[in-house]
Amino acid sequence: MKKQVFHLSALALLCAISSVSAQEKKETEKKQEVEVLEEVVITDSRFEIKKENSGKVVHQITVEQIEQNQGKSIVDLLNSVAGIEIGGSRGNAGQNLGYYIRGGRSNEVAILIDGMQVVDPLQNNYDLRLLNLDMVESIEIIKGAASTLYGSGAATAVINIQLKRPSKEKVHTVINTTLGTRKTQNISNSGFISTSNANLSGSLNKFDYSLVIGNQESKGVSAAKPATSDMSEFKEDPFSRLNLGLNMNYKVFESFNLSAFSNYNTFTYNYDGGSFIDASNEAVNENYRIGLSPTYTYEKGIIQINASYNQYNSNGEKTTSPTKNEGKSRVIDAFVKHKFSPELFAILGYNYQNNTIETYSTPWGSSMLQKNIYTEEAKTTISDPYVNIVYISSYGLNINTGGRLNSHNKYGNHFVYNINPSFTFKHKETNYSKIFTSYSTAFVAPSLQDLYASWGNVDLEPQESLTYEAGIESKINEFLFNFTYFKREVENIIGYSTTLSKIINQGKAKINGVEIGVKYNFQNNFSFDANYTYTDHNNNAIRIPKNKVNANFTYRLKEKTNFLVSYRFNDSRGDTYFKPDFSTENVTLNAFSIIDFSSNHQLNENLKLFASVTNIFDTEFEEIIGFTTLGRNYNLGLRLNF
Repeated sequence: MKKQVFHLSALALLCAISSVSAQEKKETEKKQEVEVLEEVVITDSRFEIKKENSGKVVHQITVEQIEQNQGKSIVDLLNSVAGIEIGGSRGNAGQNLGYYIRGGRSNEVAILIDGMQVVDPLQNNYDLRLLNLDMVESIEIIKGAASTLYGSGAATAVINIQLKRPSKEKVHTVINTTLGTRKTQNISNSGFISTSNANLSGSLNKFDYSLVIGNQESKGVSAAKPATSDMSEFKEDPFSRLNLGLNMNYKVFESFNLSAFSNYNTFTYNYDGGSFIDASNEAVNENYRIGLSPTYTYEKGIIQINASYNQYNSNGEKTTSPTKNEGKSRVIDAFVKHKFSPELFAILGYNYQNNTIETYSTPWGSSMLQKNIYTEEAKTTISDPYVNIVYISSYGLNINTGGRLNSHNKYGNHFVYNINPSFTFKHKETNYSKIFTSYSTAFVAPSLQDLYASWGNVDLEPQESLTYEAGIESKINEFLFNFTYFKREVENIIGYSTTLSKIINQGKAKINGVEIGVKYNFQNNFSFDANYTYTDHNNNAIRIPKNKVNANFTYRLKEKTNFLVSYRFNDSRGDTYFKPDFSTENVTLNAFSIIDFSSNHQLNENLKLFASVTNIFDTEFEEIIGFTTLGRNYNLGLRLNF
């Protein structure tokens, strides 16, 4: 703890004596860039088009929002978006996460980093605990089935995380660091959380580079909580993370760019034995990513190849049930984006994935890890040609449509498609109103663990779904309103059976809901945005609130100081209590409301200060039955530019 305080003090002293006059200009330019992002978005067509011409409600988490929420995680920000609930984010830092979007599950969400899909073949999703928010430039969320462009797994949403871009200067350094308390509501613990991130980037003639290093330490909180107040306190379950990344881009000649990246992300975490059960388990998760992306630009479009190798390691040798797993994924996504005219453009692509796993476990009666031998080779290959066409007329009609042929080595061919028409009514200047609808299908293949692990099932069928949505969006001066109705029909749901103790196809489900968003910027530097989500899952949803509300109140004081008050409401949710005797019980988690406060201040040209209080009223609530949640906590941080 003293070491972290020393680091903060040293950085603050360094900031105070290093003042660069050009920084104010750069801050102004950055704000202008953020304003432009409100007018242009990257939709599920993969083309940059105006927000008014998009057939969906695309949500962006901007540079300003990320800076305002210094000290929080990527998951904290995603949880404020309509239609998204990520379970496990409000407790211990090492808590497993569940992605519940529009009533779906984790395997139905596609996550991209800089436009490249990342997926752990062990579990068919990407663990967001691997990433540090300080590494991120912006996040774009496209809700609805998007398997046409992103393949298996993009059934409920696509989350595209854009990492920090290189500076236009020759050498530029940004350092972010935060230090905060870490405690629950009713336990007299006194932990801390510290996060540091340094980014060195620049541009040298035709060469751009970005080098990042970051770490996080969290101590003082137990993952599980005691069942009764008279029980002794549980041991803390610390969490630590390390991030290393290098991104490079070389402009070979005017029309040809070559980009490359290398990332290493790892975290070590302790976890308990289950609901209300203390235990001493320690595990390590690692992710290596390397990739190459050549891009050729011609008069009417681009030709691009995204190639990456991804390795995911999970080491649980220091646990009560020792395991070790390794997953490898090789991905090539080659595509041509062509603009036939100002109104008509298309993308034609081919995606190839090769996934393999190796797993080790301790057989009954043995103390040594042994490699698991499967009845079939634990490998999947997917070869998907796809096409998407976008038409934007001069009179308001917009059409986004496409198809994809999923060719899976185990499940054969599955064709998915989307039809997404919209109509825009232009008002004066930047004002508009639009109506939109879409009809999309999606395909989700089981993960290799689902098929071949000891709890797996080689007879699983792939999950398929159909999504219909319709809505309106209107922008009148500083006021933005959107309303979306969605309906999903899912077949062959992939889930775990407590009765059979293995993964099975759980049948069908019908899910429908409503998402409403409102945003207004007042002239006196005050802004308000809020959203409401209603999700009806026929009372079969686990940890998904039927009603959810998010609201943010922002006040800007003389362009140097910002204040943010955030309100979160989650309705009651169903959960399953896994008892020590291996029986289960369905329980209901009570509704809860949380209020957070944060502020930032531009002290001088180089130094920005941050402060926040989370869960101001120390509200007691449960997110997962038998596990802790965080009470009132305080954070201080700074960002240094030089």
